[in-house]
Amino acid sequence: MTHILRAHLSALCLAVLLAWAPDPAAGADPAQPNVIVIMADDLGAEGLACYGSTIYTTPNLDRMAAQGVRFNNAYATPLCTPTRVMIMSGLYPNRTGFKASIGKDDEVRLPASIRTFGHDFHNAGYATAIAGKWQLGQFDEYPDQPIQHGFDDYSMWTWFYDGKKSSRYYSPHIYSNSKLFIGTDKDYGPDYYSKHLLDFIDTNRGKPFLIYYPMALVHSPFKHPPSLEKLARTKYTDDLDKSTVAFGHMVTYMDDIVGKIMAKLKEHGLEKSTLILFTGDNGTHASITSKLPDMDLNGGKGSMTEAGTRVPLLAWWPGKIKPGVRDELFCLVDVLPTIASVAGIRLDREVDGMDLSHNLFGTAGEDRQQVLMSFKKGYFVRDRRFRLHENGTLYDIPVSSDKERYSEAKAGSEDFNSDRERLGAVLKDFMAIEQANTNSKIRKAK
Repeated sequence: MTHILRAHLSALCLAVLLAWAPDPAAGADPAQPNVIVIMADDLGAEGLACYGSTIYTTPNLDRMAAQGVRFNNAYATPLCTPTRVMIMSGLYPNRTGFKASIGKDDEVRLPASIRTFGHDFHNAGYATAIAGKWQLGQFDEYPDQPIQHGFDDYSMWTWFYDGKKSSRYYSPHIYSNSKLFIGTDKDYGPDYYSKHLLDFIDTNRGKPFLIYYPMALVHSPFKHPPSLEKLARTKYTDDLDKSTVAFGHMVTYMDDIVGKIMAKLKEHGLEKSTLILFTGDNGTHASITSKLPDMDLNGGKGSMTEAGTRVPLLAWWPGKIKPGVRDELFCLVDVLPTIASVAGIRLDREVDGMDLSHNLFGTAGEDRQQVLMSFKKGYFVRDRRFRLHENGTLYDIPVSSDKERYSEAKAGSEDFNSDRERLGAVLKDFMAIEQANTNSKIRKAK
């Protein structure tokens, strides 16, 4: 396990450890496995049927969950850019300085000093590709950003072009390996991003590859994708607004794309040599109301709440991963050291994330004891029961039901003082990273 900030090992101290070279994960194939990391845009855990949604149709992701591992307690930051830097770098936002999303007027991009899993896998001999949404700098100014961060091949939504925000969906603006494509209203961006990756698998099926697919879906605007405009509304009731219905169709389209990737692996006989991780970058958009068995849930994007930070996390590797549900904590900062361990890659630097590959394979290992989160000026630490914020507010979050999990109930009893003190010590050390680290000046929170 390679990481800087380890979970709180006692009530009195927080160990900050130097990186050390991990051995290949127990249970992993000794040969170099392929790795695919898929991250949906603005998808909280409630967006998938396998997490309890009663209105969204996600058969491929449900199959992935049934055949692999579904994590009940996986967390991201509440907004786009901080999670995107965190998942690729294995570093907390208050260490990199990316604690808020980059805006159209920000003259900032992901600096070369921040290493990513693209670098690690490229240097280990992997073919590397990325497609979808970057949003870590302007593409018309810096079209080769993915190349600079370890990806050999890319097809990315431009985000802004010629000073104006471009479309990610219909009439998309896409940079593919430095070439600009401007589509028509009959062209649908997600079809292009996914086709690029499917072609990449065709081309590189004989060598180990890493694919990172930060999807454009299911972010607003909520417009029906092609071929789903007339989708039967068998699960949609009259009390749902048009945005939620369109969002549901987009979720199904996203699921269909994941199914195509799984089918492509099967076509080439690669299912048993490929690990897929599927997750989301933050909670669902606040305008979307999802239905769970015991409650309706408004999306929490942008808020330091359970709805804003709890995301789906599925791991699929037929024949290697024993199917099941894991209740251990997982933060997306753990993705880099985890997939590096699975691939037998020894990291040459310190990272904040933990190698949690043992949670994939059901083997022994050190579990994450707390999730640490920073966003703009806010901080929290969360264990399996409580969440403590920088202002001293303690939330009691039992997870026996969705209604309890998302209730945001404050723990006011003096019975919880020891928990407040225990978590407070962890949070204090975590918050000190920003003051001590010069890299935190890269990107100031708004």
